Amino acid sequence: MTNNYNTTMTDYLERQLLRQELDYYNDAPLRSLFRWIGVLIKNAQNKLVSFVAAVSSELDSARKEGHKVTAL
Repeated sequence: MTNNYNTTMTDYLERQLLRQELDYYNDAPLRSLFRWIGVLIKNAQNKLVSFVAAVSSELDSARKEGHKVTAL
């Protein structure tokens, strides 16, 4: 059994649906999830920058000691 309805969305209905969608996206658990993902990305970026800085420092030290260091 199928029903075919021709419905027209009123401005009021459309505003209500948009308001519900915005409420969903602004919900605290969802914001918390995105904040948590952002913190993970920031921590990974900080670790990568620290690692690269440490490697660069070690290469500079090796060059100062007279070791022949080539590009990675």
